[in-house]
Amino acid sequence: MSKKVVLFTYSGDAPALVPEMAQALQERGAHCLRFDSDRFPMECQAELRQDGADDTISFCDGRDRVTLGPDDAVWYRRARYAASLPQQMDVQLRAACIEESKTLLRGLLAAAPCFVLDPPELVSLCGHKPRQQRLARELGLATPRTLMTNSAQDAERFLRSCDHGAIAKMLSGFAVYADKEDRREEQVVFTTALSESHLSKLDGLRYCPMVFQERIQKRLELRITVIGRRMFAAAVDSQATPGAEVDWRERGVTLINAWVPYTLPAEIEAKLQVYMDRIGMQYSAIDMIVEPDGRHVFLEANPAGEFFWLQLGGPRFPFVDALADALVRAQQLFS
Repeated sequence: MSKKVVLFTYSGDAPALVPEMAQALQERGAHCLRFDSDRFPMECQAELRQDGADDTISFCDGRDRVTLGPDDAVWYRRARYAASLPQQMDVQLRAACIEESKTLLRGLLAAAPCFVLDPPELVSLCGHKPRQQRLARELGLATPRTLMTNSAQDAERFLRSCDHGAIAKMLSGFAVYADKEDRREEQVVFTTALSESHLSKLDGLRYCPMVFQERIQKRLELRITVIGRRMFAAAVDSQATPGAEVDWRERGVTLINAWVPYTLPAEIEAKLQVYMDRIGMQYSAIDMIVEPDGRHVFLEANPAGEFFWLQLGGPRFPFVDALADALVRAQQLFS
């Protein structure tokens, strides 16, 4: 029987990526099932069954069913738990159904008898920015001067001590939605360069903490994608594109073909590999800055960060093939 791989995502995920992954896996002889977490529990099924000697975990997309065994694999890509539940449901009932659905699905992935790249509980743990900063420093990686706080006084003192200016960003990724006529427009919260005028608004920290960092002079920005023992580094000169100087994502589409392959210094690559070994993840997208003097500064490691644009444009890295190989050869590569 061929190896079975569950692609755990949601129906609105990157349209080209998941089908390309499924094709790459099928070319390697695997049987694939795409499980859209937003379609559960209305249209998909998932279950744990223990009955006598029978102990199984299975996922069904509404037509095809996969029961996982020790030689199979799961790619945990994205989740939008139970998002297709009717909006007209009682608010409390709908919230309870979403929570139960999320708890079952995450529980099944935690109990899976096979390789999972990467378990959602580990993705959540490794996404904590304070943990990332501390571990990076422990491993000898340079990090920016940083303050994460809800204290306006501490924030003001810190910001005034930053000789090269400072930036503010959030600990979690989220969007703000603005009503535009007949639709809601998504407005992503990007990293912001701070000015003197922002100091008078720090009282807002009593409602929500923020991350403040001393602004770093940039020669290049790096995105280092790690898949198992393979490391793909790409660089972009964000300072050459107006509007991308503080946060390159604001001009992400413009820069898609500006990214080029980058050779990491051996010492930095070794430290990043130790970082990955310490967190126990098989995938991460790591952001770093190269300063004008060549110093490499660690910013963060996104445990489920995006990567596909570096395959479609710029370096055209073979990420799908690398992930497919990791899933099909999991026992040999990671056991």
